[in-house]
Amino acid sequence: MNKNILKWSLMIFSSLLLIGAIMLQTGVIKFYRAFQPFEIIADMDNQIKPSPQKESSFFADSSSFRSAIENTVPKFGSKYHLTDLEYEEAEFENKNPLEPTERVLARGKNRFETFCVPCHNYDGKGNGVIITKVKLKEGEEGFPAPANLTREFTRTISDARIFHILSAGQNLMFPVNYKLSETDRWALVHYIRKLQKDSYIQK
Repeated sequence: MNKNILKWSLMIFSSLLLIGAIMLQTGVIKFYRAFQPFEIIADMDNQIKPSPQKESSFFADSSSFRSAIENTVPKFGSKYHLTDLEYEEAEFENKNPLEPTERVLARGKNRFETFCVPCHNYDGKGNGVIITKVKLKEGEEGFPAPANLTREFTRTISDARIFHILSAGQNLMFPVNYKLSETDRWALVHYIRKLQKDSYIQK
């Protein structure tokens, strides 16, 4: 008799623990979570990690992305040797080694939608979320409108000039040579040309 009581007591106690854990996990029972919540299977869901486009409390400048250390070169990258004002030299030195194949355009689209869309939007016309989605406080100035990559001026400049702008920056645009390889930047040039062609056809 005592053994049966003990057996049933353990079963009931275990069941209550399991039910309580499930209720905590699913949020049926909510407590103030000052610390990491109890989880049966964590799957690394709760951890200190930077989220895309979010500030970080780990670094003093609140940025989660770290710029390259001065005078260093990425292992699989290269340092662009011209400054933003040396665009005439860029016309002679830069030549696109890639053909606009489907694979190159797909790579250019991938890089464009990863790095360029927030400012230039998916169509390249410069109306990205940094303009349309950012809520400004009273008296706060908005971000200057990014360039329309399908405008006539950008259509007329050479591939070498576009590559130079991507590599060295221009006006408020930061260079992306430390983020993208030379091949990726040339693929981007081809994709920008495709956006220009698509925009012209739509007219």
